[in-house]
Amino acid sequence: MEYTASIRSTPGTHEVTVAAGGHDRALDLPARSGAPGSAVSGGELLFLALATCATNDLYREAAARSLPVIAVHVEVAGWFDAPGARARDVSYRVSVVSPAPEEEVRELVAHVDAIAEVHGTLRAGTTVSLDEVRVSRPPEPS
Repeated sequence: MEYTASIRSTPGTHEVTVAAGGHDRALDLPARSGAPGSAVSGGELLFLALATCATNDLYREAAARSLPVIAVHVEVAGWFDAPGARARDVSYRVSVVSPAPEEEVRELVAHVDAIAEVHGTLRAGTTVSLDEVRVSRPPEPS
């Protein structure tokens, strides 16, 4: 399934769209106050991607096992030391509320840690390529 994400940022607008399998959804991501761009950094969104992946995978895999899960809390933390630096010391914590036996819930979390797509992508690394650059001039005033 193809995933896409885009941001269209101009003075006065900030439009964010994500899609999975051709199903587009707009996200409410605020513009930076007093400057162009997003109010939320890419690092924050990267960590949110990890938290979202773990949360969704926990619910999906719990349902596949008929293991009841009432609530999930995932917190991701790490460091970016300078502009251009890679993230370091990224870790996450998971809390699950479930009436199931503790050992089954712990096994579920370990399973999700092993199969979570975003986690696996970062752990293994992946190619990211710049495919195209377009430059245009603003319209001439009339």
